[in-house]
Amino acid sequence: MNAPYPYVQADPAAIRSKDEGDLNTLSILHYVWTALLGCSTLGIVAYFLLIAGVVADSGRGHGTGHEAAAAGIVLLIGVFIALFTVPVVVLHFVAAAGLKKHTRYILIMVMAGFTCLSFPLGTALGVWTFMVLGRPSVKALFGRA
Repeated sequence: MNAPYPYVQADPAAIRSKDEGDLNTLSILHYVWTALLGCSTLGIVAYFLLIAGVVADSGRGHGTGHEAAAAGIVLLIGVFIALFTVPVVVLHFVAAAGLKKHTRYILIMVMAGFTCLSFPLGTALGVWTFMVLGRPSVKALFGRA
């Protein structure tokens, strides 16, 4: 009895071409994601700087004197957010470059996990990254076969 789907030998060049195309597309999308993340980081930090300036300025003339302390706290929150998010943006950029050069497999997987936390676009990008990097042929391109 014949099997319903006979075994067909896949063309290795076609598989490699598809893998290269998927990795190139993923690299571009991760660069775009990095740009969006960087712009939102700048926006959030600018927002906290603006609020700190408004709070500090609100005490002019008839303030209680606590405005400077409140502005300092808001400013510290903005600095803390920047100190956390700027390295994440840099690591996303390095991971996007690694997709193009077929290096930094573990870093790409970790950054894809972080990307999954941003629902829905980040989740879709992260899951697709996991799916592509999970292929045996892609692992071989990264030297992880």
